[in-house]
Amino acid sequence: MSGDSPATPEEPRGADTELRRLKVRAKEMGQWALQMVHDGWEAFRTGNLVGAQNVLDSDTRLDRFDEEIEHEIITFLVLRQPAAGDLRTAAALLKISTHLDRIGRLGFDMARITTLEVLPDVPELSSVLRSMDLTVESIVQQSLDALVEDQPALALGLFVRDDEVDRMHREAMRLIVRELARDPNSARHLSNELLVARHFERIADNACKIGEKTIYAVTGQRRSEYLPRHPYTPYVLEKSAPE
Repeated sequence: MSGDSPATPEEPRGADTELRRLKVRAKEMGQWALQMVHDGWEAFRTGNLVGAQNVLDSDTRLDRFDEEIEHEIITFLVLRQPAAGDLRTAAALLKISTHLDRIGRLGFDMARITTLEVLPDVPELSSVLRSMDLTVESIVQQSLDALVEDQPALALGLFVRDDEVDRMHREAMRLIVRELARDPNSARHLSNELLVARHFERIADNACKIGEKTIYAVTGQRRSEYLPRHPYTPYVLEKSAPE
């Protein structure tokens, strides 16, 4: 019989360590979704069908991320039975994974409407769409950083940036309507560009929802408490910009 003392069972990891790991997993999913957005836009912009197919194929991994994170969070809830801030964080992460899935799917949808069709470029519209892409990619990254770093102030800054995306979305619609009036035969291509502009606007909205859940997880506050008068004006009520 050995004189060695029996091995002690491994101490369970703290709930804070597990939540940290779950946040990192969510960020990994977010980076995957963000890459789908970037590649989906590039495929659409350049008419790259091979690149578009790669984005479509990457949707399987996005779904797997969503399923795995959901399973890990439910396991955490059952085994840890958290309360207060830990419970808020776990619940927030469940919703955040849904918004990340939507972001990736919007990149998927951009890839899906990619064609080889080449039409005369509209420089003003192309410039707006490029700006929308750069801005929304940065906004999504900011939302992921706020989540992992527990930075509600960083998350709160998303709403101002979302207003800028809304402004660019309105400008894209104005330009598309103008071009349709000039050349009705370009309707098919312009309608796809309108969809892309809308997808960018929705990506920014989903990033803001990630920010909302981050603020809730850290502070317990909901949007009505920290952003009670966030301005909103329906597009139809706005004055048209001069041609």
